This record gives sequence, C-alpha cells and structure tokens, in this order.
Amino acid sequence: MRNGHLILCELKSSMSKSDIYTFERKVQYYQRRHGREVSRKLVISPMVRPEAPPVAERLGIEVFGFAEDVENL
Repeated sequence: MRNGHLILCELKSSMSKSDIYTFERKVQYYQRRHGREVSRKLVISPMVRPEAPPVAERLGIEVFGFAEDVENL
C-alpha cells in the first residue's frame, strides 16, 4: 500500500502465460478476501516468455524485466 493505492507484485525468475493467469487469480482472491480494489498489478521477471505480455496487457498487469524499471511507485 502506498499513498492510498494498493499495489500487488509478483517477483519470479521467469514468467509464462500460465504464470500470468495464476497471478491474476491471486489478485482476484486477494480482492475478494480483503474487500479492497487493487490499483496496480505488477510482475517483475528477467525472463518473460513471448506469449505472456499480450495476456498481461489484456488483464491490466504491468510487466517489468527488473525492479529498477518500475516507475511511479
């Protein structure tokens, strides 16, 4: 939580299309469990499979290669 915004992030060594879907399910669970809307969904991974970014974009998940690349926190 930062400045009233709830940010969920997953940090993994590699991300596939199925990992993106799994992260989205975790976000949905968190929102149901805690009754809070997530402002930003971030995935940080140096190795992202080519089929993962289009899925992430469609689900509103931001994908970064390194933690230093994350902006506007």
